[in-house]
Amino acid sequence: MPVGGQTDFGADDPIWVDNAWLETLVVIGLTCFILCLMGLSQVSTSKMGMLYGIGGMGLLIAAYWADDDYTYNDGVWLIAVSMAPGALLGLWSAFTVAMTGLPEMVGAYNGFGGLAAALTGIGLYLDPNATDLIRNGNAVAEQSDAQLWVQAIALWLSIVIGMMTFTGSMVAVAKLHGTIASKPVVIPFRAGFTLLMFAIKIVFGSLAWSGDQSWNDRGFGLICICIVTVVAGIYGFTAVMAIGGGDMPVSIAFLNSLSGFSTSAAGFMLSNKALVVAGGFFWWSGI
Repeated sequence: MPVGGQTDFGADDPIWVDNAWLETLVVIGLTCFILCLMGLSQVSTSKMGMLYGIGGMGLLIAAYWADDDYTYNDGVWLIAVSMAPGALLGLWSAFTVAMTGLPEMVGAYNGFGGLAAALTGIGLYLDPNATDLIRNGNAVAEQSDAQLWVQAIALWLSIVIGMMTFTGSMVAVAKLHGTIASKPVVIPFRAGFTLLMFAIKIVFGSLAWSGDQSWNDRGFGLICICIVTVVAGIYGFTAVMAIGGGDMPVSIAFLNSLSGFSTSAAGFMLSNKALVVAGGFFWWSGI
């Protein structure tokens, strides 16, 4: 029945309810992540834990790729082409990076995960169909105002946390590698500058959906989103620059947590339960 101009799907709500086979594979994949974290808690079981993590991630990628509700038309080959460089880079780094360089590699991977979440948020803001729920290339439902608010907040968090993670991780990697001096560099009036940056992110994030601005606004709305993106990146840079090189491993662990948070926010933004849960795992494991 229509509720407030929207359709109430009940148990068949297309936002969170998927095909039975996809739901099953998602549960199996997420279970593999749990077994991965359990295995990594001990040296004797760490190799098996890594295999569980690899298997779970591969299963989730394949499942959503094979489901035509999520991957349709040119998306099948576009996703394959876009995954290929990442797969090749991952294999190359696995075989060439020495054990002593693993903290830097992990930090870089954290950063690129945050960047991916931020770019996904920007892409969704510019999507002409952002206000609809799309399955198999068709709009199956119009999102309610409450759903769009949740989507907007999740988008803002994805951009802010994602860009903070990206720039902060790049600084951490540079400090570990010796490219940047390891001693802390604190900007003048740091507390006031930090408050100003948070205020800018909140104000311009709100303006992106205020007045005449809304989804797919490629004028002032996009400018606001770009300002939020740049300021979040500046904050990530200044925050990690103020930390000494000896504390970089702890910083990388925290940045790993932030990359998980941005992934979970992206899951709410895209109505994807696998991203929500998997991001939550990384978020809390980093803490």
